[in-house]
Amino acid sequence: MGCGWRVSVDLSLGEKIRDYTLQKRMNNKMNAIMLEILPFARKGYCCSQLLMLLLMRGFERQNPDLVRAMHGLCFGMGGSEGSCGLLTGGACVLGCVAGRGKDEESAHPSFVPLISDYQQWFADRMRNYGGTACFQIMQGISEANGATRPKAGEQPNLALCGDLFAECWEKILSLLETYEVPLELR
Repeated sequence: MGCGWRVSVDLSLGEKIRDYTLQKRMNNKMNAIMLEILPFARKGYCCSQLLMLLLMRGFERQNPDLVRAMHGLCFGMGGSEGSCGLLTGGACVLGCVAGRGKDEESAHPSFVPLISDYQQWFADRMRNYGGTACFQIMQGISEANGATRPKAGEQPNLALCGDLFAECWEKILSLLETYEVPLELR
């Protein structure tokens, strides 16, 4: 392709990543994705970091600087009542696979609609919670589950967001497939 986008696909990697989404949900709404990230969540990583760690793990890579940068998106951008880290972190994961990172590269030709579709799906999915801000989602999920919403300054209970995390990961993979984005890091 003239844009410099590499079109080769590591099918074993694609199959490996998609396996996360194909396994059946287990008791207590726990699924394979959650089991994969649980050790990282227990170590204190937040939702946006967990998305990137899951991507990096799928590619059998480590990038502490990237994971550290994702920390800036945690809990509505530091508890500032900004956008949920699953929205902003998901956009970063999509950008990591489909975006431009070097002078000689071009973003995937469908990069803008890819990100736009993820944002629109997320906004539609969160409509019942009143918006896409972390605090709105946490309040909505807490109320729906009879749990107590974290107080100002407290970190959200990531266990409440587990199903949403899995849905976001599945949506990211689905969009990458829909837009025929190769599952590879360049």
